Amino acid sequence: MLHELDLRLFHDLYGPGRSGVLTTMIVLTLIGSGWSMLALFPLYCIRRTRGFAVSTTALLLVTSAVVFLLKRAVHRLRPCVSIEGVRSLWGAPTDYSFPSGHTTGSFAFAAFVLTLATYSTRIQRQSRMVASVVLLMLAFGVALSRVYLGVHFPSDVIGSAILGSVLGVVGGRVCRSRWSGANVVNPCDERTVTGDDAPRASISRIG
Repeated sequence: MLHELDLRLFHDLYGPGRSGVLTTMIVLTLIGSGWSMLALFPLYCIRRTRGFAVSTTALLLVTSAVVFLLKRAVHRLRPCVSIEGVRSLWGAPTDYSFPSGHTTGSFAFAAFVLTLATYSTRIQRQSRMVASVVLLMLAFGVALSRVYLGVHFPSDVIGSAILGSVLGVVGGRVCRSRWSGANVVNPCDERTVTGDDAPRASISRIG
């Protein structure tokens, strides 16, 4: 029954004949691809955001490793391979279908940033809500694009969204714990403080 529901939902979302939406779905898929990690490079050049960039890169690398191992373990064929008449509308992926790397990575990043923002004392509640909506809408858009383009089943992206969210929340909490233990300030909160700067920063906050 679940398999039939999965197939029905896939055919409802699959996009041949809807050319007006195709470009948007391709853009969303590109946003969720590994190439989007290039946007982290400028953050390495700024001391305040360097820790965030390193932590985000580590999170996405761990996420990629988990996705790779699960694909090898599950061996689920993609709909563009297993369903007659279905083709990939963008690219020609050759690996397995579950989990979706694009979806897992997108939700992991969104959950990671939102977890860090939750601990921030400087980001207002309204700003956190706006960031939450934007990041989650992008993540949902990436997930939808993978089904629309014919390269994943709906159940693939649903499971991947859950997996990515768990990895992102865990990663955010680990980073928060490590930064607190090392006297490093959350980059979402204040400038990064390490070493000899830590006592002066503490005094300035008291003053």
